Amino acid sequence: MNKIGVITDIHGNLEALTAVLRLLDEIGCDEILHLGDVVDIGPNSRECLELLLSRKDVTCLLGNHDRDFVLRETSVRVMSHVPSEHKKQVFDSMGEQLRHAVERFPLYAERVCGGQKLLFCHYALRNQPFDWNVYPFMPLQNQPTAEQFDEIFADVNADAVFFGHKHEPCDITGRLLYVDVGSVGCHRDPLARGVVIEYDDKSWSYRRVETPYDAEKVRGNMLRKMYAGGALYDYYFLHK
Repeated sequence: MNKIGVITDIHGNLEALTAVLRLLDEIGCDEILHLGDVVDIGPNSRECLELLLSRKDVTCLLGNHDRDFVLRETSVRVMSHVPSEHKKQVFDSMGEQLRHAVERFPLYAERVCGGQKLLFCHYALRNQPFDWNVYPFMPLQNQPTAEQFDEIFADVNADAVFFGHKHEPCDITGRLLYVDVGSVGCHRDPLARGVVIEYDDKSWSYRRVETPYDAEKVRGNMLRKMYAGGALYDYYFLHK
């Protein structure tokens, strides 16, 4: 069986990223897809980007925080608790070479598994050609239903869609199968999580995986390195 590892929303949490990559390597994934938001919030955005870019088996898709990094956009968005000062400090610390690398991240990827098409993206895209000046993602659904996903993913021509953005795993079947992978490490439990897709020529399936990591080390790094680090840690890593 072929295997695809799927992770998303690492948000600068190097401890969680290292742990989940180790797990996916042990499982024997042929490739790994990161569905957006490598940067911001956590204390190690640069290191996370450099690690993912160093691996030939990893494909990174563009998330909203990645887009903000490329555009140097530090304003506070709706439903975001990340201060502008924090975003500015993170983005200023990363440099132009990484900014140009992120600028090349695609918005989505497609794979054919078991004779069916699977779509991977950060979240549902607005129905328009991509324009860096236009925010590309549809509004979040707080308590999503099949009907809501059918509406916002109406233009998707696939059998299943895997995505992130909201940080909360869910599995909902409507017109398509909708799988929110859930953030790798931006949630209350010290467990780095993801999804593994297994497939051959005739069928495919997926399962959720997780592995422990040292969340207190992340907290310490945030307190030492980042603007408002403790407050961000408490919100994103304890109360989700």
